[in-house]
Formats: sequence, C-alpha cells, structure tokens
Amino acid sequence: MVGLSLLGNRTFHRVRDTSRRALIPPAWVISLAVIFTAWESISLLGLVSANELPPLHEVLIALVQLGGTPTFLQRVGQSFLNVTAGILLAVSIVMPLALLVGSRRQLDEAITPIIMLIGALPDLAILTLLVSFVGRGNVVAIAVAGFSAFFPTYFTIRQGVKEIPTDYFHVASIFNAGKTQTFTKLVLPSIFPNLLTGLRLSFEFSWNVLLAVEIIASVAGIGSFISTALGSAAHSITFGLAAIMTVGLITIAIDRALFERLENKIKRWRY
Repeated sequence: MVGLSLLGNRTFHRVRDTSRRALIPPAWVISLAVIFTAWESISLLGLVSANELPPLHEVLIALVQLGGTPTFLQRVGQSFLNVTAGILLAVSIVMPLALLVGSRRQLDEAITPIIMLIGALPDLAILTLLVSFVGRGNVVAIAVAGFSAFFPTYFTIRQGVKEIPTDYFHVASIFNAGKTQTFTKLVLPSIFPNLLTGLRLSFEFSWNVLLAVEIIASVAGIGSFISTALGSAAHSITFGLAAIMTVGLITIAIDRALFERLENKIKRWRY
C-alpha cells in the first residue's frame, strides 16, 4: 500500500509539472518581449529621438501596412527564393564532396585546409569579385547565398561522415549491402542530423549576406528596399525597421516551424 501511494503521488507530480510547463512561453518569446518592452520604453520616454529610434508600435503599424503592399511582398518573396536557391545549389555541390572527403583521410587533409582558407575570406570581398564576374541581378544573389551556405554545410556533413563507426560498414558488407543501400540505409540517416544543423546555419548566414548583396548589386529584394527606406526622404526609418523586422520574423518562423521540429523528431528517433 505504501509503495502504491508513493507511485501515485509521483505520477501526479509529473502530470502537474507537464501542465505547468505548457503554460510557460518559450525562452525566445520572453527574450523578445523584454527587448520590445525596453525599445518601446526608451522611445516613449524620449531617451532617444523618434527620428533615430521610432516607437515600436509605429514600426508594427508600418509592418502591417507593408504586409498589404504587393510590391513589398514581391520583394520579400524574391529574396526568399534567392536564399533558398542558393542553399540548394550549395547542398548539391557539398553533398558529394563532403561524403568523399569525410570518408578519405588523405583527401580530407588535402582539400579541407583549402576550403578553410577560402571560407576565411571576407564575404564582401567575395561579393565584389562575383559581381565583377557574374554581373548584377538575381544570379549574383543566388551565387553569394550559395557561397555563404557552402561552408557550414560542408563542415557539418564532413564531420557527420567521419563520426560513422567503421563497424557499421563492416556489418553492411557482411549482409552484402550495395552502395545504394549503404548510402540510403546507413550513411544518410547517420549524417542527417549534421545536414540539418548545416542547413539551419546556412539559412541564417545566407540571409545576412543576401541583404548586402541586394544593396550592392542592385537586386530588387528586401535589402534594396531597406536601403531605399533608410536613405530616401520619401520614406522614414520606420519602414526600414519594419522591413528589417520582416527578415527577423521570416528567419524565426522557418527556424521554429521547420528546423526545430525536425530536430525534435530526430532526438526522439535517436534517444
């Protein structure tokens, strides 16, 4: 009887803790609420001029207005397509290269240092070279986004291949698994968490670089809109901040709705 009562109390406490956790918002929501509250307070108290930092509520109103503007939505969609195309381009190049390098030690020692050297170069310097060779427009935006996505994807996939135990391949050979079966049943499931991490980092890095590309290379995207809004008398800094907030909202939405859910599924599968 004592054991059953103790078990019943323990089960009750677990259910109560779970319901309490469900009522607590995620940590990133709390952080954003603190930042936004401080922003609104600083603006309303006059600690910073409204011309330099508009109140948050005015930026949110501008964000709603921009959400109903077809031209702005078209620019946002174009920027998103450029980022997505660049990441897909990078993955198509990185996947075979990282698989080969990760499974061959001598090839890894010969190629990886060169890739590290190229990755250490400033993005703006690479951007200038690509603009001079490729030209202006969406092509150079996709190329730069792919360049930014190449390195985090390469190193995460390469590390995932290197972490696969050799015994797994021995077992696959014992069961006469072909190359296709070995890749689909062994290699791909093993490196998928690393691939997901690389894509998550690539999405964030590519957005940052893309904004600079659209400003420098005159690409009709959200970056050029931000530049025009911040530098033109016809627009105010309010619309520029609203456009910047749009990029942040897109990044958070994709990260939480796609990447975080996939990571949670992988955790349940692995553990």
